[in-house]
Amino acid sequence: MFCKPDLCSILGLIALAWATSDLPSGQLIRPVYVYQGLIKGIHDYFNNTCVIFLHNNRNPVETQGLEENERMLLLQKYLSMTYHIRTTFMDFHMFNTRIGQSYHHIKRPLFVLLNDYENTRDGFANQISTWIAMAYPTWLVFFGNETTFADFFLEIYVPFDCKFMVAQSSANVTGGEIITEVYQIDRGKELRSMRFGVWDVKNGLKGPKHGLFLRRNNLFGQNIRVTSVHDPPISLLRRNKQQEIIGISGFFGQVLRLLQETLNCTFTYKEATSWGMCLPSGTCTGAIGMLMNNDVDFAATEFMMTSDRLDAISFTLPIYTTKCRAYIKRPSSTDIKWNAYTAPFSATIWGVIAFFVILMSGSIVLVQRLFAFTSPYRNNNRTRFTEILFFVVGACCGQGMKQSTLDPVRMVHFVIHSSALVIVAAYSAALISFLAVKTFVMPFTTMDGLLKDGTYRFGVVGNSADFTFFQNTSDQIMNVLFDELLLKEVNLPINYLDGLERVCKEDKYAFMTLDNMAALLQQKVDCKLEPLDVITHTTIAMALRRNSQYRSIIDANILLLRDSGILQRLLETQWSVQLNAKSTKSTWKSVEIGDIIPLLLFIIVAVLVSFLVCAIERAMFNSFSHRIKIKVIEPRQLRTTLRR
Repeated sequence: MFCKPDLCSILGLIALAWATSDLPSGQLIRPVYVYQGLIKGIHDYFNNTCVIFLHNNRNPVETQGLEENERMLLLQKYLSMTYHIRTTFMDFHMFNTRIGQSYHHIKRPLFVLLNDYENTRDGFANQISTWIAMAYPTWLVFFGNETTFADFFLEIYVPFDCKFMVAQSSANVTGGEIITEVYQIDRGKELRSMRFGVWDVKNGLKGPKHGLFLRRNNLFGQNIRVTSVHDPPISLLRRNKQQEIIGISGFFGQVLRLLQETLNCTFTYKEATSWGMCLPSGTCTGAIGMLMNNDVDFAATEFMMTSDRLDAISFTLPIYTTKCRAYIKRPSSTDIKWNAYTAPFSATIWGVIAFFVILMSGSIVLVQRLFAFTSPYRNNNRTRFTEILFFVVGACCGQGMKQSTLDPVRMVHFVIHSSALVIVAAYSAALISFLAVKTFVMPFTTMDGLLKDGTYRFGVVGNSADFTFFQNTSDQIMNVLFDELLLKEVNLPINYLDGLERVCKEDKYAFMTLDNMAALLQQKVDCKLEPLDVITHTTIAMALRRNSQYRSIIDANILLLRDSGILQRLLETQWSVQLNAKSTKSTWKSVEIGDIIPLLLFIIVAVLVSFLVCAIERAMFNSFSHRIKIKVIEPRQLRTTLRR
């Protein structure tokens, strides 16, 4: 006869409890089945990869005897052989010497303290808790009924983000355990506790339904020291009359306000002169140095997530992603456009128009000659081809034509005027568009082109990740650019606005910035910025002290802001609305004097040529008239003389 696996396990645990109920006290202060069931439940809840039992007895066989060792071996076999959970027993000294700082190589471990004896408590307090990152593993300790939290955790710091659970026997349920999680808001603060769940043989572990930071969502007014860089318009420091920083406005100020409301904490502010960078000596400057030196807890400004910074600080979840590239001032478009009045139409269109003019002129001549042949008695007012060609060109320019009495010629005139109307309208629209839209030619579009040009200076935000990017890059072009251009800049910009203002004020100055910052700051500078090709993609986040206990809860709230759409809404209201505000202004484009210089020169030349031709015609007319006068008068004078 067979039984169900769950029922067999329960019966086995009950039998094991009966068999071990009279065993002497040792490292295990509960029956083995309690350890087995509760540890298996905690392991499954947190999805741990292994279980490490910690105790203070270096020689359990000699001190506790074979019977105690048999119980511990039974516990280990149950977890490792039945559920294939990697399990080991280690005393504190062995853990220190064999594993030590390499404990980070163990993924999601569950550390179990088998009892609350005084030597266990002292060993844990002095040999483990003083150097290990308490929040890295999951902790479980078994308490006796007489032990209090305050006594056991005296001088033991349990960080806010630490998963530390205490199992105590339940007085209401036989064989049941009450699991309580403990933590502290900060070092030196009172120890806080809350119910995690209950366990019993029949129902197993009943843990909480909500995640860790939905349960621990209250910092009880804890002060968090915040720094930021004055980087308008996304992070601006607000000061009172005494010039003390009382807050931050802009995008990151709004994020801080939402975090403060959610976490029930307070912020105090310090200004950072720069984002900061780490020097070869190991020291760091700016906001990074303030975090590293424990001057502040949190840096609420845009930080590029770079690998070299991970040794000094921790990052929050990404806020947004963007691209880095260099920007230059748009090259001047005031050069005279000698082709301005022919460029609106292509050469093919101009050829079609010329063919049309010649075709229509020839048609009129053909009609006139045809009527002269068929109706010689009618006055056809025939005109030469060159005159007709001149009239047709004038019609294409909006002028009238000499009227004709012939209906076919009038029909040709109608076709010419109708076509000319379309041509003039299309040409006028294309010409206005060509003159109003400023065209320019970029001197270069890549960083290699910037380097080869040799006339441009190049800058980045000083004391920032932008500088270290060029300093540590393996790209050959970037290395040469850093050595030949960037190192020569003795006064680098302090923020992105300062750098883009230099682009507009100084001739031939290139500056690397983020795409969204350039778009946002375009309205605050006096020139049109033109981007070069993308240098790199980057992710922007905020920064905290390395292994900060508040990182996880801040990440959890940023994730909630992102999933609820609030973060995207902030990006739109703080950035896109400001960009759209400029687009609502008048977008009329004016034609500059340089655009009409070719037309003015053409008119001036035409007038001069006209005067010259007029003068030549006048001189020729006077000379011709004088000759005619001589020819007419001389015969009369001759007859008068003869008469005399």
